[in-house]
Amino acid sequence: MHTIQSLTQLFGRFHPLIVHLPIGILFLAFIFEFASYFSKFKKLRQAVQPALFFGALSAIAAAISGFILSQEGGYEDRLLSLHRNTGIATAIFATILYFLRKSAVTYFQDKGKRKAVRIFLFIPLIALLSLTGHLGGSITHGEDYLFDFATDEQQSGPTFKMLSPEGIDSAIYYADIIEPILRSRCYSCHSSSKQKGQLRLDQVQYILKGGKHGAIINTALVDSSELFSRLMLPLEDEHHMPPHAKPQLSSAEIALIQTWIEDGASFENPVGTFKQVSKVRTYFSSVLAQSARRSMIPLGEVVEADKNAVLVLKAKNILVIPVGAESNYLSASFVNARSLSDKDLELLLPIKNQLLWLDLGRTGITDEGLRSISQLTNLTELNLEYTKVKGTGLEFLVPLSKLESLNLVGTGVNDSTLIHLSKLKGLKRIFFFQSDVTSKGIRELKNVVPQMQLDTGGYQMPKLVTDTLIFKSKS
Repeated sequence: MHTIQSLTQLFGRFHPLIVHLPIGILFLAFIFEFASYFSKFKKLRQAVQPALFFGALSAIAAAISGFILSQEGGYEDRLLSLHRNTGIATAIFATILYFLRKSAVTYFQDKGKRKAVRIFLFIPLIALLSLTGHLGGSITHGEDYLFDFATDEQQSGPTFKMLSPEGIDSAIYYADIIEPILRSRCYSCHSSSKQKGQLRLDQVQYILKGGKHGAIINTALVDSSELFSRLMLPLEDEHHMPPHAKPQLSSAEIALIQTWIEDGASFENPVGTFKQVSKVRTYFSSVLAQSARRSMIPLGEVVEADKNAVLVLKAKNILVIPVGAESNYLSASFVNARSLSDKDLELLLPIKNQLLWLDLGRTGITDEGLRSISQLTNLTELNLEYTKVKGTGLEFLVPLSKLESLNLVGTGVNDSTLIHLSKLKGLKRIFFFQSDVTSKGIRELKNVVPQMQLDTGGYQMPKLVTDTLIFKSKS
C-alpha cells in the first residue's frame, strides 16, 4: 500500500514536466490545422488528428498529476481551484475536439466550410489552454506574474517610514524594519498569492506558524532559525533564500533580522527596548547608505562609453560594469588590480562622463592620484579605504560637485586635512573608521557641515558569499 502511495505521489510531482506536453502538442495541432488551410501545406492536415489524440491524452495525464500534486498543499486556494477546473476543461474539450473534427468531414460536404469549422473549433481549446497555463504560472511564480514585473521596491530594496537612524529608537522593530525587508525580498514567494514550502511571511500569525518544515524562528539559537539560516547559505545552495535569480538581501538587512531574532523576535516592542539597540542603529544606517547609493544614479542618461577605452581598462583587470540595467553609467573597481599606480588612474579619463562609482580600496593609490580623480566630474561615490592617501590631496577633490559618498576608512587622513572636505557641498557621507581623524576633528567638521553624516564605524555585519566574490576578466 505504501509503495502505491509513493508511486502516486511521484507521478504527481511529474506534473511540471507532463503539463508542457499538452501545451506543445495541442498548439502544434492548431498550427497544422491552420497551415493546411493553404494548399501549399495541405499535407499537414493528416497530422492534425494524431496530434489531437496525443494532445488530449497528455492533457488528461496532466490533469490527473496536477490533482495529485495539489493534495500536498501550499497553494493559494482560489488560484488552485481555477487552475484545476480549467485544466480539466482543457482535457475534456481536447477529447471532444478529437471526435468533433472527425465528424465534420461527413457533416460538411463543402470543403471551404469544413476548413473554416475545423479552425473555429480550435479557438476555445487554445483559449482554455492559454488560460490554464497562465493560472499555472500564477501559482508557481505569483499572481499577475505575466505583467507584474519586479516592483521598484523589489529592485531597489525596502522602503522604510523613518528617514534617519536618529529616530529609530521609537520605531517598532518588526513593523517598521523587519516587515519592509520581508515585503521587498520575500513576499513574491511567501504571501497570500503564493506559499512556497507552505510558508507565508506577510502576516504575524503565519510567521509564527512556520512552513512545511515547522517553525522558522528559534530565539534560543538564531543559527537554527530558518528565517536567518537560509539567508546565510551559499548562493548556489538550492535551499538558499531568496533564490539566486531574485534580488538578494544585503549584509546589513540580514544583520537586522539576526539581531531581531537574537533579542527575542518581538512583533510589538520598539527598537529602544532591544539589548543590541546600538547595533541596530548602525545596521540601519548602513541600509540607508545603500539605499542612498541607488539614488545616486542620475535620471538623465549619457552616451555609451567608448568601447575601446573600456577594453583597455579590462585588459588591466579593472572591473567596469553598468550601474544598472539598460544604463550607460558605469562603476569601476580595482579589486583585481590593486598593484596599479597613480599613473594608471589616467586610464579612467576617457569614461569620465559615464563613471559614477569608483572603488580604489586597498590599492597603492596616493594623494597624487587624486589629481586624476578630480577630472571625473560625474563621480558620486569614491572608495579610498586602506589606500596610501594621507589627506594632503583632498583639495583636488573639491571640483567633484556631485560626489555624495567618500570612504576614507584606514587612510592617513587627519584633522588638519578635513578643511578640504567642508568645501565639497554635495558630500553627504564620509567614512572615517581606523583613520587618523580624532573625535575633536569630527566635532569641528560637524559644526561646519552639520547635514553631513560622519561614520566612525567600528561595527561588524554577517559576511555573505557575495561579499568575497572576486571577478575575473576573460583572457
